[in-house]
Amino acid sequence: MLECVRRAGPVVRASTKTGQNFLITTRLVFFLVPFIILLSVRDSVSGAVSLGAHLVCARVAGLTDKQRAMCRSSPAAIAAVGDGLRLAYAECRSQLGGYRWNCSGIGDGNDFGHVMPLATREAAFTYAITSAGVTHALSTACARGDLPACGCSSNRRRSPSPSEQFQWGGCGEAAYGARFARRFLDSREMEADARSLMNLHNNRVGRKVSEVVKDLVRRECKCHGVSGSCALRTCWRALPPFRAVGAALREKYHRARLVAPHPPPATHAPQTHLVIRRSRQNAGVGRQPRKSELVYLEPSPSYCEADPATGSLGTHGRHCNRTSRGEEGCETLCCGRGYNTVRTEEETKCNCRFHWCCRVSCDKCVTRSEVHICK
Repeated sequence: MLECVRRAGPVVRASTKTGQNFLITTRLVFFLVPFIILLSVRDSVSGAVSLGAHLVCARVAGLTDKQRAMCRSSPAAIAAVGDGLRLAYAECRSQLGGYRWNCSGIGDGNDFGHVMPLATREAAFTYAITSAGVTHALSTACARGDLPACGCSSNRRRSPSPSEQFQWGGCGEAAYGARFARRFLDSREMEADARSLMNLHNNRVGRKVSEVVKDLVRRECKCHGVSGSCALRTCWRALPPFRAVGAALREKYHRARLVAPHPPPATHAPQTHLVIRRSRQNAGVGRQPRKSELVYLEPSPSYCEADPATGSLGTHGRHCNRTSRGEEGCETLCCGRGYNTVRTEEETKCNCRFHWCCRVSCDKCVTRSEVHICK
């Protein structure tokens, strides 16, 4: 993110480092471990923030040793990681809300992150959007100046227009966000097996999609001054909404490639990589998947019935669209079981009029609606 300031006079900005550190520790607790009681961090004690971060990081479930060390050394960045996970889980539900598997249960537990039990297309999407969300949140926090380790470039340039005396200063938010996200998320994949290769590949896809979308930045400005006189104008290049990243990953979800390890694990080869699985009619070894493609190792279950082993909650009781032929349509979503239609009527006041003096009269309007629920 680049920021420029047009000044009509000197501007003094004051910030309290202690208050910022208190906010970092508070966000760590709120986003990463909702089950932990908020720690008392006294801003009058110099070492309290470090102690609070160590206590929080020690009690977060699901972290590897390397992640725990990163949590202790960079509490502000880990708070942004928590923001990214929350953003990714919400966007996952938004993008796949009408599908049989609609991200239900993702991020609901107390453990940090989420591990899908099967190496399916849905697992590929989950890892990619999680990686993208963490990258996006870290880049945003870096651009806001919330991350001490993410420095800004000292090189500044003025606007080419002589009438607008802007000074631009650049932050390396994109590179820092992707680098920290890679170190933090990829450190979970400690086994050198096909599933780890799949997760690492999809993590990278998520980071790259997030970086590509960041190229579509837009300029936003805000005026400051008496009565909106714009004596001071601050401009910045804002990141696009994360919804664009989610939409791009959903398209990749539909085009994900089924892969297999090569050479096969039974050969005990020192180097293994993923190749696209070919049909039985086409013998031979398939090509390696592109770096922009999501990959998965096994076909998805139907997700029609609840099954903890597959992470499926089933589709019983889900709302469906009777007129749609897509994923949210009753024929697909209800898995052929049929659906029940619930009709409701709601009476409200409408077309209200004021009569002098002093009376209001309204008509009564009836709204009828239908809701279709899978059996």
